[in-house]
Amino acid sequence: MNLLRRAVSSSKASSLIRIVSVATATSGIVYGTDAGTKISVAIPESIRESKSLPWQISQGLINRTEQSLFGNLAAFSARVNPKPEAAGAINDEKRVPVEDSDSVKPPSGGFLGRDTIANAAARIGPAVVNLSVPQGFHGITTGKSIGSGTIIDADGTILTCAHVVVDFQSIRQSSKGRVDVTLQDGRTFEGVVLNADLQSDIALVKINSKTPLPTAKLGFSNKLRPGDWVIAVGCPLSLQNTITAGIVSCVDRKSSDLGLRGAGREYLQTDCAINAGNSGGPLVNLDGEVVGVNIMKVLAADGLGFSVPIDSVSKIIEHFKKSGRVIRPWIGLKMIELNKMIIAQLKERYPMFPDVEKGILVPTVIPGSPADRAGFKPGDVVVRFDGKPVETIKELIEIMDDRVGQRIRVVVKRSNIETVTLEVIPEEANPDM
Repeated sequence: MNLLRRAVSSSKASSLIRIVSVATATSGIVYGTDAGTKISVAIPESIRESKSLPWQISQGLINRTEQSLFGNLAAFSARVNPKPEAAGAINDEKRVPVEDSDSVKPPSGGFLGRDTIANAAARIGPAVVNLSVPQGFHGITTGKSIGSGTIIDADGTILTCAHVVVDFQSIRQSSKGRVDVTLQDGRTFEGVVLNADLQSDIALVKINSKTPLPTAKLGFSNKLRPGDWVIAVGCPLSLQNTITAGIVSCVDRKSSDLGLRGAGREYLQTDCAINAGNSGGPLVNLDGEVVGVNIMKVLAADGLGFSVPIDSVSKIIEHFKKSGRVIRPWIGLKMIELNKMIIAQLKERYPMFPDVEKGILVPTVIPGSPADRAGFKPGDVVVRFDGKPVETIKELIEIMDDRVGQRIRVVVKRSNIETVTLEVIPEEANPDM
């Protein structure tokens, strides 16, 4: 500060055209001029020791003053951690060499660093495999179906799409078909299809290896939000070990929105590049965890890819292990989730509509179905299912789980003055529906 005062008061003040202020961890200030003056600065030992550490510039603290007492003043702030183990602060970025894959961690605080996507890809990459299924007619091979998969268990269990490894027209006959599996390190195996589910388009393939196999970690798709970064890994157009990045566009895109028939399903929508051969490959978060299975894209559009959420896949795998197939209870109701706007419109049109704030409207009861036999009527509003309040169809399906043949108590409001308790016994849904 004494130096600054002398420079300003001296006759050379007119030659002072620029001062740059650098705020380090000790808040020291360095001043320089174009007057040829040499200035020596004493830097604390802790800062000298940390000079090799990465510096993170906080963009929010960049302040450019166009006019000030000393002309054009530019300032920036850099934060350093003298000790590597102290790099867990919410705004500090911890960089670890990619070669040490076990210690690679994404930047804390949710920031996207230079190596974040590369580190996530390095974790998942070895567990992603190429799947090739010979196709033919009457024993004559006419081509191959190419797709991707992920090793999810050290015993050689591979997660993929059903349409990659089986023929939907003869899924039961093909469920034990042969699959050629190629790992990223070049090893090849002959696998067999353990299980395949038509409705969800999820399948498991098994290979046997005498040497250790790389595996991927399953994450949780319910933690995803629109805008979260994800990467898609697979073998598009037979190009093995290909990575594309993008964001989550929607976390609950319904099958009905896509014009798909059958039971209601939800997908993750992303803008990752997805092409033929990506099917069955993993959708991965920035921690390198599998959060979805890439299943399809919109042919007439770019940036519209869809994945089965890993939470749904995990439940399907549990069904495979328990029953060898996915058991889906069916009660025979068409349902609509209510919200404030729908309720207000229905009350305006039908004065006797139940006085509810949430619930599931039943517009149609399928004749002869378990719900029909239980006494459900069109216009009923389901408010409690098996003793639990419900407001979404997803909640109702989760409560039913695989409870085929078990009696379930349901509370419905039939009008603004009538509440009825019914008992319904679900049946197993036709797998071809």
